[in-house]
Amino acid sequence: MPRSRPVSARLFALGALALVAAAAAYLVFARGDSPPGPRGALQDYLVAWNRGDDRGAGALTDRPRTATAALRANRTGLDGARVHATIANVEEHGDRASAAVRVRWTVPSIGDYGYRTTIALRRQDGDWRIAWRPTAIHPRLTNADRRLGTVRAAPPRAPIQGRDGTPLVTERSVVRVGIDRASVRDIDATATALASVLDLNATDLASAAKRAGPKQFVEALTLRAADYQPLAARLAAIQGVQSIHSTAQLAPSRSFARALLGAVAPATAEQISKSNGKIGVGDEVGQWGLEARYQDRLAGTPSRRIVIREGGEPIATLLEHPGKNGQSLRTTLDRDVQQAAETALGDAKGNAALVAVQPSSGDILAVANRPTDATYNRAIDGRYPPGSTFKVVSTTALLRDGLKTTDTVACPKTITVGGKLFRNFEGEAAGNVPFAVDFAQSCNTAFVSLANRVSPDAMTRAARDFGLGRTKASQVPPGRDAVARAAMMIGQDRILASPLAMAGVAATVADGRWREPRLLSSDPHEAGSPLGSGENATLRSLMRQVVTSGTGSALAGVPGEVAGKTGTAEYGGGDPPPTHAWFIAFRGDLAIAVLVEKGRSGAEVAAPIAARFFNAL
Repeated sequence: MPRSRPVSARLFALGALALVAAAAAYLVFARGDSPPGPRGALQDYLVAWNRGDDRGAGALTDRPRTATAALRANRTGLDGARVHATIANVEEHGDRASAAVRVRWTVPSIGDYGYRTTIALRRQDGDWRIAWRPTAIHPRLTNADRRLGTVRAAPPRAPIQGRDGTPLVTERSVVRVGIDRASVRDIDATATALASVLDLNATDLASAAKRAGPKQFVEALTLRAADYQPLAARLAAIQGVQSIHSTAQLAPSRSFARALLGAVAPATAEQISKSNGKIGVGDEVGQWGLEARYQDRLAGTPSRRIVIREGGEPIATLLEHPGKNGQSLRTTLDRDVQQAAETALGDAKGNAALVAVQPSSGDILAVANRPTDATYNRAIDGRYPPGSTFKVVSTTALLRDGLKTTDTVACPKTITVGGKLFRNFEGEAAGNVPFAVDFAQSCNTAFVSLANRVSPDAMTRAARDFGLGRTKASQVPPGRDAVARAAMMIGQDRILASPLAMAGVAATVADGRWREPRLLSSDPHEAGSPLGSGENATLRSLMRQVVTSGTGSALAGVPGEVAGKTGTAEYGGGDPPPTHAWFIAFRGDLAIAVLVEKGRSGAEVAAPIAARFFNAL
């Protein structure tokens, strides 16, 4: 029979076991395997919140789903802001604890916003957890219906003004017409009917409506109030069509300097993403022209606020950055002159332009383009061979070489230079006549025959006195050979100019010196050297004869003393090649250029437009 162990031995063994257990407990605690205290639990929560893990932070609270939803809603309300929260202090009271926390949000387009809040904790089943309350996010979120948010308010857009300071582009009544997805029954049928009334593409409209949300308004077209009225009854009869009365930044009429002034419309997703926070959803933004080029100036800067929302509505402002009103843009455009230009071009469907300048200042008074739907400003940005309107420049080079307008210069039907055949438009031939008649009748062969009288770079030098070749609006490179120099005499070869640049040629003759065109009243004045008084008087007389007895006779009945020059400029290939029609002119302190792409001739097509312009003033 075994002997029992002594009591002292048993006590020693029990003590040893206790020491081992205590040592094990110590090692567990030392390795961090025990539940964290309130500070540790709070730190874990803040680390998750700071790194944008709202779900992870919510899981460390006693109400995970509610907390996660609130954390996400507030971050979204602050436009996806980053948060940085740190512990100020923690006070523990049994199974409860309270912590003061420093919070700093970095809000897009607003910046940093900081404050302190209090976060409660409680011990549950041995673990410390965040005792969830909305005030854990912000002390003023005292109920579940409140959340942080931002408010962005754009100031009224400043107007584009005319030379007299009155607005050209300003708020005007419009009607936005489109499809109401919530009420439309047959998208294809509604799109087809609406497109028929508004002259739109039905397939594109139906496709846009099908991509839209079930309650979205799909805009088809914005109409001026005056344009909407004649269509109101037909539009109202189409099932699913909605008309919303609103306002928009608009010029006096749809065609009024449209390509130049531009248009304003809701910002696109691309414009918003490229703006670095300057542009927000729903902002009205310049789409082209001056409205786009001077977007920041005209739009100003919006005010931005961090707010508390309740039920979706702001009830308190926590931080505010005031905005800045837009500044008006004062142009040199004259409303009456611009309207005359629009009247002169009328409803032309082809590509055409008319630009008017004030010779004494260089101020641009009117810029009109066709077609009206196009946004390309060909009057200023277009580059074309100027054809016979350039004969004003080549005549200047000849006068400086000693040519007199009374000199006889033959005008045959054709002339050949270096193997290239030059001809007059429709094969006219004036015979042996004074140079003044050659100019008035725009005789190509006469000018070509005089090409060898001037030096290779004489035309380039003379052109600069009329502003040509000074800017990217025009180029007059020296002729590379005899054929090129012959073509330059009649505005061909590599010569290119915009309608604005050619209006500057007429303005130079009118005022006696070239002045750099300017579109904004704040732009500086720059002038070239004056023409010689004798040559200037001669040019004025020659251009007057174009109207009284030459190719510009379409203006013979126009009031006042109009002087001008026609141009029929060849481009591309073909036999004969196609032509653009030109006319430049001046009357008093007003000079213009008219261009009609693919026009038959300046005399037949462009000159009558110039006549309508002057008669409209």
